[in-house]
Amino acid sequence: MQLLFLRIILGIITLYSNDSKSTHSPENNIILTSININSEEANSPLGTSPNFEIDYLLGKFDPATHPDFAKIPLEVTNKENVYLRKEVLEAFINMRNAARKEGVSLTIISATRNFQAQKGIWEAKWNGSRLVEGENLSASIKNPAQRAIKILRYSSMPGTSRHHWGTDIDINDLTDRYFLSGKGKKEYEWLVKNAGKYGFCQVYSPKGQQRPQGYEEEKWHWSYIPTSEILLQQYQAKVKPEDIKGFQGAETAQSINVIQNYVLGINSDLR
Repeated sequence: MQLLFLRIILGIITLYSNDSKSTHSPENNIILTSININSEEANSPLGTSPNFEIDYLLGKFDPATHPDFAKIPLEVTNKENVYLRKEVLEAFINMRNAARKEGVSLTIISATRNFQAQKGIWEAKWNGSRLVEGENLSASIKNPAQRAIKILRYSSMPGTSRHHWGTDIDINDLTDRYFLSGKGKKEYEWLVKNAGKYGFCQVYSPKGQQRPQGYEEEKWHWSYIPTSEILLQQYQAKVKPEDIKGFQGAETAQSINVIQNYVLGINSDLR
């Protein structure tokens, strides 16, 4: 019911945005032109129930060459050569422009990360070349399952990250404390109040009775639900625990039930 309500709201917003495109600011027009998105295509990008291959679901593709992806303009990100699905990028630009009118700045600091990118992050934490909360985990946690669980507080195993799909973004900062006061608090409160109008939801909500498992809360991580809900459904149907492989520590995926506890350990409104 909540998702149906979200789709209705998105439909209303789409009609409004199509009627008002001629009044967009010059900056917005430049951005939309630079990523070459047709508005009709972006508003109904998936057509009827697309079939995503398992390699896509696992992040085993190059977003730079994928036809459904566009490079994020530097006006809206602090990184070069990062990509999102086209419909997600347009939705974010619309949200960003609305936020700016209310004195809120939104910047993408992380977007699509394919399997290889996530493997680099995971293995650096696994082998100790990248510290986790000040610890070299290869030295401090010898038990493989316990080490994996420690990394999984905030980082996904390769093949299980929503960032593989091009639907999820990290906004402005990667620490909880940033969003608890001052400028960061204002940005987070704006997102909580308004992001749903543009199709975005905080996928890793506070942990508790409604979300007992999964990653810690991430106030910065927002998912474009009209596309990601389809991808999640197909992930559940197609990806098996034995498909999570090809990286250091992959042998722990089944014992800690990474799909059930982490891929599906999301905001209860999205399940």
